[in-house]
Amino acid sequence: MEGITLDIDALKISLLKGKEKDIVYIHGSGCDATLWEKQLEDVGGYAIDLPNHGQSCAAEIRDISDYAYFVAKAVKKLMGSAVIVGHSLGGAVAQKIYIEYPKVVKALVLVGTGARLRVLPEILKLLKEKPEEAAKMVSKYAFSNEALADEFSRIFAERARVLRLDLSLCDKFDLLEDYRSGKLKIDVPTLLVVGEKDALTPVKYSEFFKNHIPSAEMVMIQEAGHMVMLEKSEEFNRALKNFVERLQ
Repeated sequence: MEGITLDIDALKISLLKGKEKDIVYIHGSGCDATLWEKQLEDVGGYAIDLPNHGQSCAAEIRDISDYAYFVAKAVKKLMGSAVIVGHSLGGAVAQKIYIEYPKVVKALVLVGTGARLRVLPEILKLLKEKPEEAAKMVSKYAFSNEALADEFSRIFAERARVLRLDLSLCDKFDLLEDYRSGKLKIDVPTLLVVGEKDALTPVKYSEFFKNHIPSAEMVMIQEAGHMVMLEKSEEFNRALKNFVERLQ
């Protein structure tokens, strides 16, 4: 893997590059491109640090569409169009990219995400007042693996401010009625991946997509929680590889 930097609107946007593949990965709340290291090594592609995350510059972000703008610009610069893989918040960004910049989307992979991403008000309040306690709560929900939960509890506590911003944006994200009414129709190949034990974006969220995206196929990974690409990387990578190979 190597780190690369793109200039987008005078901002430095950082990415990690794996094997040459037209795939771009978008991390979830409070995370960064390193979330996808196992996918970059095995499957290939690029993982982006959203603005305010990882090695990317700070930027004023007011809603999910702002993140979508930077990722879409990065995709255009890198390869024109790509398979967009988004986890949780990143899945919301991926949906917005499809709506606002459809030409950059070859296919979608929506991982542990939803058409609506409500957040417990208690978590948002705690992130402001007691960040370490909030970080523990988020990690507990995010992992079925206790060791990984402990590790990310420390990471989330250090990034409490950006985690709170990300979760606030998630809380406002809502495309549910757009899917239900048929206003939003996704007509690119779509893979849905969800952990069987996902407590943050339960399996029913992916089932909703399956019922409203005609081309969608769904893979539920056993004994995995919300951070499925970390907890069960081999199973995740197998599903992603199979999907990408069928696109060619």
